[in-house]
Amino acid sequence: MANFNTDVNLTPDFGNVVRNTPKYNVIKFGDGFEQRLTEGLHQNFRTIDLQFTNITETESDTLISFLEARLTNNNESFDFTPLNDVQGKFIVDGDYSKAIPYANRATVTVKFREVFEN
Repeated sequence: MANFNTDVNLTPDFGNVVRNTPKYNVIKFGDGFEQRLTEGLHQNFRTIDLQFTNITETESDTLISFLEARLTNNNESFDFTPLNDVQGKFIVDGDYSKAIPYANRATVTVKFREVFEN
């Protein structure tokens, strides 16, 4: 399995956003009481917005190649350890972008979503 941290070897900028999205059902009774039930085995997956600012063109090409390799393989999951957090399996969630603000410098923005699989 691919590992983002070792294959790309880049650290994202601090200030990234980690969202936890718990999944549960709420049943509200007419008398004001309610019951909450979690859905499935893994109810609280993470979505992480990452930005890599002021990296070299070569580093950005390595990062983009890693993302494209996952996407061309049916959005294959990969291991990733966020800053100050625990490792998980993630996929690329939606678009990613690359900006070139200066010569030989780039900024890459990407969103990862945690998945639970064998």
